Amino acid sequence: MKFDFVIIANAWAAARDNPTSKHQIARELVRAGHRVLWVEGAGMRRPSFGSGQDRGRMVRKVRAALRGAVRDEEAGLWVLAPLLVPLPGLAWVRVFNGWLFRQVAWHWARRLGFREPVLINYVPVLAGAMKGWKGKIVYHCVDRWDQFDMYDTAMMQKMDRQCRAHAGLVIASSEELAAHCRQDHPNVHLVGHGVNFAHFAKALVVPPDERPVGLPEGVIVGFIGLLSEWVDQELILAVARAVPEAHVVLIGKADVDVARLRGVPNLHVLGPRPFEDLPLYVAHFSVGIIPFVVSELTRAVNPIKLREMLAAGCPVVSTALPEVARYAGVLEGVHVARDPGDFVAQTRRWVGAPLVGEARWRLSEAMRGETWDVKTREIVGLIEGMRGEGRGGKGGTP
Repeated sequence: MKFDFVIIANAWAAARDNPTSKHQIARELVRAGHRVLWVEGAGMRRPSFGSGQDRGRMVRKVRAALRGAVRDEEAGLWVLAPLLVPLPGLAWVRVFNGWLFRQVAWHWARRLGFREPVLINYVPVLAGAMKGWKGKIVYHCVDRWDQFDMYDTAMMQKMDRQCRAHAGLVIASSEELAAHCRQDHPNVHLVGHGVNFAHFAKALVVPPDERPVGLPEGVIVGFIGLLSEWVDQELILAVARAVPEAHVVLIGKADVDVARLRGVPNLHVLGPRPFEDLPLYVAHFSVGIIPFVVSELTRAVNPIKLREMLAAGCPVVSTALPEVARYAGVLEGVHVARDPGDFVAQTRRWVGAPLVGEARWRLSEAMRGETWDVKTREIVGLIEGMRGEGRGGKGGTP
């Protein structure tokens, strides 16, 4: 059965360097023959008009909104970026923004010929867009939004609950999130994140002398992902000091101050790299690290980079995250550290005795059944089994 989908999520352009689960699922839906209108949602924090980055983002949003829905030929979907009032702390603004997004998304969906489109929302502050949607309504919960330092806790708790209240189906990306959502919703399903297996398995055939730009010569301890509030910078420094014979390489955008990580001889903050190039980097990792601070926020995460590094045949050392612990003891190449000392010791172990040859191939093969295609088909199957639309049954015309 083929569906038309309207997906409210983050910026589509983010897929170039750091594609999220949302981007991956949208692409798989298109590959499976479904039609997708991607609606760029935002407004979870008030912008700073003193920030050049925020001002630039607002200018780009205005230009994008004036274009309407634009076809991304490479991805095979349409991208729409409606304007909203960037004051999420005001209840009436959230109501207005939700109403506006519903109206604009519905207008363009009809204009594109979509019939009874399924709405999937990832943006809690746009819960109002779900209310009254005429079609199946899904809330895909991928984070504990109320635990981010950058967002208002009480507001995000309220909006998260509203998303569940409007949804006929809730999909959670981790067991912790599923348990959280089941407190007040009867139809919650766990669908873990996947991996672009074929892409990252390319790392297994990269010649040793084919080194990407910026990667230092020698043994590499690697991290790929966003350098944000949940990354334990002190732990990264401890690893760099404990293994001076290796280079600790961090690949990804930073949205927090990482000045303390600079100036250490064997610690390299490379910044973001295109997604298409990541296997070439991971091919040279002796070990990948997931150095997250353990908190209510990170206990609910399901790190996509875990499966990406494993698919590349790269062993991983992580802090005590429940979704990583599911693999520890099952796969030779996954270790969940008890404490910082254990994290450092296990990283040093892989530096001294890295996986090679057949062992890396076996580790990669363990991810073959964890693809985004598999996960997306599971999601579509759940949508096919839905009865009605929102929790209250039929929604009204937007």
